[in-house]
Amino acid sequence: MMFYAKSATQPSFDNSPMELHHGNSSFFVKGKTKWNPINIKCYQFIGITLLDFWTYMQQHQITETATDFRAETYKHDLRVSVLDPNEIPVGTWVLHGAFYDNVNFGDMDRGTDGIVEIDCTIRYDYATYKPFF
Repeated sequence: MMFYAKSATQPSFDNSPMELHHGNSSFFVKGKTKWNPINIKCYQFIGITLLDFWTYMQQHQITETATDFRAETYKHDLRVSVLDPNEIPVGTWVLHGAFYDNVNFGDMDRGTDGIVEIDCTIRYDYATYKPFF
């Protein structure tokens, strides 16, 4: 599945530092690394983005029967291209073990000029970055 995102947060992590006490002093060491979820915002075009999200959702759960699948079925490596101001790719984030944490299909409001947008939060196990050099 491939789609164009209006905006996306880049991966980030927290090392959860731990304080260790020794005698009259203390020092800090790195704890477990936890990768934070990213948020993606997309325009909802009929038959393109909405259908892509819905099809991918069906890999997580059969909604009619509320049947969930195992992680190896719905967790995938997701690639997020980083573009320069001229929209030329300069690198790629690879989110390993990614899956949708939250998807909001947006509000349909005919009283505004805005385009319906899909907001989603993506969880992943860890990320790697590959520059295009």
